[in-house]
Amino acid sequence: MITKTNYRVTAVTIIIHTFILGIGFNILAIVFEFPDILRLSADYRLTLFTENSSIIIPVYYLLALTGFTQITLSVFLHHLFDVNKSSLMMLATVFGILTGIFQVLGFIRWPIVVPYFASAMDNNVPMETIAFVEGMLNRYAGMAVGEHLGFVCQAAWTTLIGIIMVKHKLFSHGIGWAAVIIGLLSFPMSMEPLGGFLTIFGELSWPVNAAWNIWLVIVAISLFYTNEETQTGMAVGWKTAAISAVIWIIVVIPSIM
Repeated sequence: MITKTNYRVTAVTIIIHTFILGIGFNILAIVFEFPDILRLSADYRLTLFTENSSIIIPVYYLLALTGFTQITLSVFLHHLFDVNKSSLMMLATVFGILTGIFQVLGFIRWPIVVPYFASAMDNNVPMETIAFVEGMLNRYAGMAVGEHLGFVCQAAWTTLIGIIMVKHKLFSHGIGWAAVIIGLLSFPMSMEPLGGFLTIFGELSWPVNAAWNIWLVIVAISLFYTNEETQTGMAVGWKTAAISAVIWIIVVIPSIM
């Protein structure tokens, strides 16, 4: 039996998840030139990291924890939807859990491994050696695991959840179609770390992730207003779409400028 508490706990988990992501990325953008810093030289990255480590380390640790909240909300949504034990829901949950795992693996290097490289700079280890090893770690843990595999799984989870939402009365069809569109746009975005002409898709990162976070907030709000008896979600119309568009513009335009 799914109760109002189930809906609200899932909604609170989503809000916590999006809050940490939103605040964390904005703090890093201010003090660590994120996300451009990931594509700059290792010596510059480590120098800036050392100068602001008291802020960067705890923020990245909190971001690593969002891997666990991603797993949790994926499992919670599975429980809310999976009344008929659907294979599509099972597949979506697998991708949701993998998204969280790759998130943890990508972010956790910053509070634990990167300080080791920063301390090596103070112990007269040749900068060329530090830069080479740190660069490999950045490309593997950050770009390959965190960005590529993480975003591929996030794209798959979002798309599949959107398809399920369209077929289910728990959410408005508009929320489901928004998820499908955001999920499909996330696939090319995840290809940017492969390099070459695919780097152009890096421009999608901030706009698509902003849309993804706004979509998650709408999902949470809808769950707060779900009718327990009919298991019917909040109706979403043009007003919700308009407010979401305005918020998206406010978030995205400064990053483009």
